[in-house]
Amino acid sequence: MESRRCAVIGASPETDIEVIRRCLRDDDFIACADGGYVFARKAGREPDLIVGDFDSSEKPENRNGGVIYLPVRKDDTDTMYIVRECLKLGFSDFLLLGMTGGRPDHTFANFCTLSYIAENGAHGCMADGRCVVEAIGTGKTIIENKKDSGFSVFPFGCSKCRLSLKGFEYELEDGELTEDFPLGVSNRIISDKAEVVLTSGKAILFIGNQEQ
Repeated sequence: MESRRCAVIGASPETDIEVIRRCLRDDDFIACADGGYVFARKAGREPDLIVGDFDSSEKPENRNGGVIYLPVRKDDTDTMYIVRECLKLGFSDFLLLGMTGGRPDHTFANFCTLSYIAENGAHGCMADGRCVVEAIGTGKTIIENKKDSGFSVFPFGCSKCRLSLKGFEYELEDGELTEDFPLGVSNRIISDKAEVVLTSGKAILFIGNQEQ
Protein backbone atom coordinates (compact mmCIF):
# COMPACT_ATOMS: atom_id res chain seq x y z
CA MET A 1 0.00 0.00 0.00
CA GLU A 2 1.39 3.39 -1.05
CA SER A 3 1.97 5.44 2.12
CA ARG A 4 1.98 8.84 0.45
CA ARG A 5 -1.15 10.85 -0.22
CA CYS A 6 -2.26 11.36 -3.80
CA ALA A 7 -3.15 15.01 -4.45
CA VAL A 8 -5.24 15.40 -7.60
CA ILE A 9 -5.31 18.92 -9.02
CA GLY A 10 -8.06 19.93 -11.44
CA ALA A 11 -8.50 22.94 -13.68
CA SER A 12 -11.53 24.77 -12.30
CA PRO A 13 -11.45 28.44 -13.35
CA GLU A 14 -11.91 29.34 -9.67
CA THR A 15 -8.81 27.44 -8.54
CA ASP A 16 -6.87 29.37 -5.88
CA ILE A 17 -3.10 28.95 -6.12
CA GLU A 18 -2.66 29.86 -2.45
CA VAL A 19 -5.05 27.08 -1.43
CA ILE A 20 -2.95 24.61 -3.42
CA ARG A 21 0.25 25.83 -1.77
CA ARG A 22 -1.33 25.66 1.69
CA CYS A 23 -2.87 22.21 1.28
CA LEU A 24 -0.05 20.30 -0.40
CA ARG A 25 2.48 18.34 1.62
CA ASP A 26 6.11 18.04 0.60
CA ASP A 27 5.80 14.30 -0.03
CA ASP A 28 2.45 14.30 -1.88
CA PHE A 29 2.23 12.39 -5.14
CA ILE A 30 0.84 15.09 -7.43
CA ALA A 31 -1.47 14.01 -10.24
CA CYS A 32 -3.01 16.66 -12.47
CA ALA A 33 -6.22 16.38 -14.45
CA ASP A 34 -5.89 18.10 -17.82
CA GLY A 35 -5.03 21.80 -17.34
CA GLY A 36 -4.55 21.30 -13.61
CA TYR A 37 -0.83 20.99 -14.33
CA VAL A 38 -0.76 24.75 -15.01
CA PHE A 39 -2.00 25.47 -11.47
CA ALA A 40 0.42 22.96 -9.95
CA ARG A 41 3.38 24.62 -11.64
CA LYS A 42 2.16 28.09 -10.68
CA ALA A 43 2.13 26.80 -7.09
CA GLY A 44 5.75 25.75 -7.49
CA ARG A 45 5.17 22.00 -7.74
CA GLU A 46 6.10 19.70 -10.61
CA PRO A 47 3.44 17.01 -11.24
CA ASP A 48 4.33 13.34 -10.95
CA LEU A 49 1.51 12.49 -13.36
CA ILE A 50 -0.57 14.48 -15.85
CA VAL A 51 -3.68 12.94 -17.43
CA GLY A 52 -6.07 14.50 -19.90
CA ASP A 53 -7.54 14.87 -23.36
CA PHE A 54 -6.34 18.50 -23.39
CA ASP A 55 -9.34 19.67 -25.40
CA SER A 56 -9.40 22.95 -23.45
CA SER A 57 -5.73 23.40 -22.57
CA GLU A 58 -2.33 23.09 -24.22
CA LYS A 59 -0.68 19.70 -24.19
CA PRO A 60 2.00 19.79 -21.48
CA GLU A 61 5.67 19.24 -22.06
CA ASN A 62 6.48 15.67 -21.14
CA ARG A 63 9.26 16.50 -18.68
CA ASN A 64 9.44 13.23 -16.79
CA GLY A 65 7.48 10.79 -18.94
CA GLY A 66 4.49 11.13 -16.65
CA VAL A 67 1.89 12.29 -19.18
CA ILE A 68 -1.05 10.14 -20.28
CA TYR A 69 -3.00 11.42 -23.29
CA LEU A 70 -6.65 10.35 -23.29
CA PRO A 71 -9.15 10.47 -26.17
CA VAL A 72 -11.80 13.20 -26.03
CA ARG A 73 -14.58 10.61 -26.36
CA LYS A 74 -14.40 8.43 -23.23
CA ASP A 75 -16.43 7.28 -20.23
CA ASP A 76 -14.08 8.36 -17.41
CA THR A 77 -13.53 11.99 -16.58
CA ASP A 78 -9.84 12.88 -16.41
CA THR A 79 -10.12 12.99 -12.60
CA MET A 80 -11.83 9.61 -12.42
CA TYR A 81 -9.16 8.08 -14.64
CA ILE A 82 -6.46 9.36 -12.28
CA VAL A 83 -8.26 7.99 -9.24
CA ARG A 84 -8.72 4.57 -10.81
CA GLU A 85 -5.06 4.38 -11.79
CA CYS A 86 -3.80 5.60 -8.42
CA LEU A 87 -6.01 3.13 -6.55
CA LYS A 88 -4.34 0.40 -8.63
CA LEU A 89 -0.95 1.79 -7.58
CA GLY A 90 -1.96 1.33 -3.94
CA PHE A 91 -2.86 4.86 -2.87
CA SER A 92 -5.48 4.96 -0.12
CA ASP A 93 -5.57 8.68 0.72
CA PHE A 94 -6.68 11.31 -1.82
CA LEU A 95 -6.93 15.09 -1.74
CA LEU A 96 -8.79 16.77 -4.60
CA LEU A 97 -8.00 20.42 -5.36
CA GLY A 98 -9.21 22.74 -8.12
CA MET A 99 -12.42 20.74 -8.43
CA THR A 100 -15.21 23.17 -7.48
CA GLY A 101 -16.63 26.26 -9.16
CA GLY A 102 -17.00 26.67 -12.90
CA ARG A 103 -19.52 24.24 -14.38
CA PRO A 104 -21.82 22.80 -11.69
CA ASP A 105 -22.09 19.47 -13.51
CA HIS A 106 -18.31 19.09 -13.34
CA THR A 107 -18.38 19.87 -9.61
CA PHE A 108 -21.10 17.25 -9.11
CA ALA A 109 -19.06 14.73 -11.10
CA ASN A 110 -16.19 15.31 -8.69
CA PHE A 111 -18.51 14.64 -5.75
CA CYS A 112 -19.30 11.32 -7.46
CA THR A 113 -15.56 10.63 -7.70
CA LEU A 114 -15.27 11.16 -3.94
CA SER A 115 -18.04 8.60 -3.47
CA TYR A 116 -16.15 6.16 -5.73
CA ILE A 117 -13.02 6.59 -3.60
CA ALA A 118 -14.98 5.77 -0.42
CA GLU A 119 -16.71 2.83 -2.12
CA ASN A 120 -13.28 1.37 -2.88
CA GLY A 121 -12.12 1.47 0.72
CA ALA A 122 -9.96 4.60 0.48
CA HIS A 123 -10.22 8.04 2.06
CA GLY A 124 -10.77 11.12 -0.05
CA CYS A 125 -11.63 14.74 0.52
CA MET A 126 -11.97 17.85 -1.62
CA ALA A 127 -10.88 21.34 -0.55
CA ASP A 128 -11.31 24.75 -2.15
CA GLY A 129 -10.54 27.27 0.62
CA ARG A 130 -14.20 27.65 1.56
CA CYS A 131 -14.99 24.13 2.71
CA VAL A 132 -13.85 20.53 2.76
CA VAL A 133 -16.08 17.87 1.20
CA GLU A 134 -15.89 14.19 2.06
CA ALA A 135 -17.97 11.18 1.00
CA ILE A 136 -18.30 8.45 3.63
CA GLY A 137 -19.62 4.94 4.02
CA THR A 138 -20.83 3.20 7.16
CA GLY A 139 -18.71 3.57 10.27
CA LYS A 140 -17.42 6.37 12.48
CA THR A 141 -15.88 9.56 11.09
CA ILE A 142 -14.02 11.84 13.51
CA ILE A 143 -13.78 15.57 12.77
CA GLU A 144 -11.03 17.18 14.84
CA ASN A 145 -10.00 20.80 15.41
CA LYS A 146 -12.93 22.25 13.44
CA LYS A 147 -14.84 23.86 16.30
CA ASP A 148 -17.14 26.71 15.14
CA SER A 149 -17.03 25.48 11.54
CA GLY A 150 -20.20 25.15 9.50
CA PHE A 151 -21.34 21.60 8.73
CA SER A 152 -23.88 19.94 6.45
CA VAL A 153 -24.57 16.29 5.68
CA PHE A 154 -26.76 14.65 3.04
CA PRO A 155 -27.40 11.14 1.72
CA PHE A 156 -25.35 10.61 -1.43
CA GLY A 157 -25.64 7.77 -3.89
CA CYS A 158 -28.65 6.42 -2.01
CA SER A 159 -32.20 7.48 -1.18
CA LYS A 160 -31.63 7.66 2.59
CA CYS A 161 -29.11 7.09 5.34
CA ARG A 162 -29.14 6.60 9.10
CA LEU A 163 -26.64 8.33 11.32
CA SER A 164 -25.81 9.86 14.68
CA LEU A 165 -24.14 13.24 15.19
CA LYS A 166 -22.21 14.14 18.35
CA GLY A 167 -20.40 17.41 19.02
CA PHE A 168 -22.68 19.53 16.85
CA GLU A 169 -25.12 22.35 17.60
CA TYR A 170 -27.90 20.10 16.29
CA GLU A 171 -27.16 16.56 17.43
CA LEU A 172 -28.87 13.44 16.18
CA GLU A 173 -29.26 9.96 17.62
CA ASP A 174 -29.87 7.23 15.05
CA GLY A 175 -31.83 9.58 12.80
CA GLU A 176 -32.74 9.26 9.15
CA LEU A 177 -31.90 11.67 6.34
CA THR A 178 -33.61 11.35 2.97
CA GLU A 179 -32.59 12.56 -0.46
CA ASP A 180 -35.73 14.67 -0.93
CA PHE A 181 -35.55 16.77 2.26
CA PRO A 182 -32.37 18.74 3.16
CA LEU A 183 -32.61 18.30 6.92
CA GLY A 184 -28.84 18.03 7.29
CA VAL A 185 -28.01 21.52 6.02
CA SER A 186 -26.53 24.41 8.07
CA ASN A 187 -25.37 22.73 11.25
CA ARG A 188 -22.33 23.83 13.28
CA ILE A 189 -19.48 21.96 14.97
CA ILE A 190 -19.24 22.89 18.66
CA SER A 191 -16.59 20.40 19.82
CA ASP A 192 -12.88 19.96 19.11
CA LYS A 193 -13.69 16.32 18.37
CA ALA A 194 -17.04 15.77 16.66
CA GLU A 195 -18.34 12.38 15.54
CA VAL A 196 -20.46 11.23 12.61
CA VAL A 197 -21.57 7.60 12.93
CA LEU A 198 -23.20 6.29 9.76
CA THR A 199 -25.07 3.03 10.30
CA SER A 200 -26.66 2.60 6.87
CA GLY A 201 -26.42 4.14 3.42
CA LYS A 202 -23.78 6.61 2.24
CA ALA A 203 -23.38 10.32 2.92
CA ILE A 204 -21.51 13.41 1.81
CA LEU A 205 -20.14 15.90 4.37
CA PHE A 206 -19.47 19.62 3.90
CA ILE A 207 -17.20 21.18 6.54
CA GLY A 208 -16.89 24.95 6.22
CA ASN A 209 -14.21 27.30 7.40
CA GLN A 210 -14.44 28.43 11.01
CA GLU A 211 -17.25 30.87 11.84
CA GLN A 212 -19.05 30.38 8.54
